[in-house]
Amino acid sequence: MPRNKEFDYTEKLEVVRNLFWERGYNATSMHNIVASMKLNRSSIYDTYGNKHDLFLKCLSNYASLKENQYLKASTVKDKGIDALEYVIRDVVNQTLTDNKACLIVKTIFEVAPADEDVKNLLLIRGRTLQSILRNLVAQAQTEGDIKSKSNPAVIARYILSSFSSYWSHYILSKNKKEVLEMVDFLMEQIKR
Repeated sequence: MPRNKEFDYTEKLEVVRNLFWERGYNATSMHNIVASMKLNRSSIYDTYGNKHDLFLKCLSNYASLKENQYLKASTVKDKGIDALEYVIRDVVNQTLTDNKACLIVKTIFEVAPADEDVKNLLLIRGRTLQSILRNLVAQAQTEGDIKSKSNPAVIARYILSSFSSYWSHYILSKNKKEVLEMVDFLMEQIKR
């Protein structure tokens, strides 16, 4: 007869997600995972799978959080351009407040080049984030607040890729003001 789990699945997933986020995938050992989750190895393997499976679950969980953040932020304002700007500033401010790069961005550089499962998960989840931005860009174009006739998908991809640039600048400069000036510049360019 199987034992009932005596721990909260999502809570433990968040604990190890934060460990991967802090240390990175490659620097996180099973010993680190066991210590942070405060579970024995067999419980971890039985519930979450091996380290790679666990990482994919953590990454998917984090991507869901980001999707919800984008969706929630996109509904705060009625006009497309205002909602788009709110999403962009919300994402940047969250990163600056957390004082760490987005887990997705870190994973793109650390793991995705050599791991097809991770790469595919990021591509799929990234399309969802891009779609949210694309819809706001298209709305703003229709409303006349974005003058560019560029494809909304191109603008959305550009915005999404800008987030990693803001973080890399902040890592080097620790200058929040400069990052926010970069966001101001992005918004000026989008509205042209």
